[in-house]
Amino acid sequence: MNYPVIDVHHHIISRAMQKKQLELGMTIPSFMPKWTPEIGIEKMELTGISCSFLSAPSDLTFIDQPSANLLARQMNEELASYVQRYPQRYGAFATLPLPDAKAALDEVIYALDELKLDGVAILSSYQEKYLSHPDYTELLEELDRRNAVVFLHPILIKQKIAGLSPALLEGTFDTTRAVTTMAVNRIFDKYPSIQFILPHTGGMVPYIKWRIALAAIGQDSIQVEATPEQFQEEIAKLDNLYYDTTLNLGTLQKLIAPDRILFGADIPWPADSVLRMQNESVFSEALQAGEEHAKAIAYGNAFRLFPRIAGLFHVELK
Repeated sequence: MNYPVIDVHHHIISRAMQKKQLELGMTIPSFMPKWTPEIGIEKMELTGISCSFLSAPSDLTFIDQPSANLLARQMNEELASYVQRYPQRYGAFATLPLPDAKAALDEVIYALDELKLDGVAILSSYQEKYLSHPDYTELLEELDRRNAVVFLHPILIKQKIAGLSPALLEGTFDTTRAVTTMAVNRIFDKYPSIQFILPHTGGMVPYIKWRIALAAIGQDSIQVEATPEQFQEEIAKLDNLYYDTTLNLGTLQKLIAPDRILFGADIPWPADSVLRMQNESVFSEALQAGEEHAKAIAYGNAFRLFPRIAGLFHVELK
């Protein structure tokens, strides 16, 4: 393709995080991939990615809250340093020290105002506490006031269920639970200016929108009278979210409008062959619907979300 590709799903392997783990005598898992900003760019070049948004969505509850607050600050300053070093190749989403909502609010203000990061990365849940929890009201109000981009990344469930690797399925299911609880608790109505990105094609959300709508209409009960208009209204809210293409080469483009799809790669986790396959699959399918469809996924939607990045490329938006 002769136009830019913007990737919203690129993880750092945080030096600050690993330093803290080693201080605590924790073992760094052998399966952790190697990452530096230079390795990240090499992976991007492999699949024609022009610019990536870095994130390190992390559960910091393995340490006490003051230590978690400090570690989140160190991680965000680390993220900002990569953007400063490679401003045309990287943007970044801030890590928040949740589930402490006050500490997270303080970090939002610092990360967005002082470090000039591009949004925040929040896990789908923290110790089974979802964004719909009343404790997060002030945090969501601030994010809504700022029209903030929120990258809602799934948690990593440690235990195997049905003998399967939890990385395969359980994170996508927690994304689905998170979105359903938000729909039931009217989060999308209360905070319409927050721009939510759902990675991994939103888990099951695009495929079970009707069931999520039913839960929202019935306030978590399926025994409720409803009209087609009510379903259309609730489904429209789900259709207004953003979905990235990461690691789920399925029917997303048949279920979600092209102006709500973002490209995602999940660097540095997938093998090189999978990275190439994602790119080829996403854009070959998009081009079947027309070049404007492909351009929207490649860069158009991202440029509208991130005007700072759009200014780096000389591409006309229609």
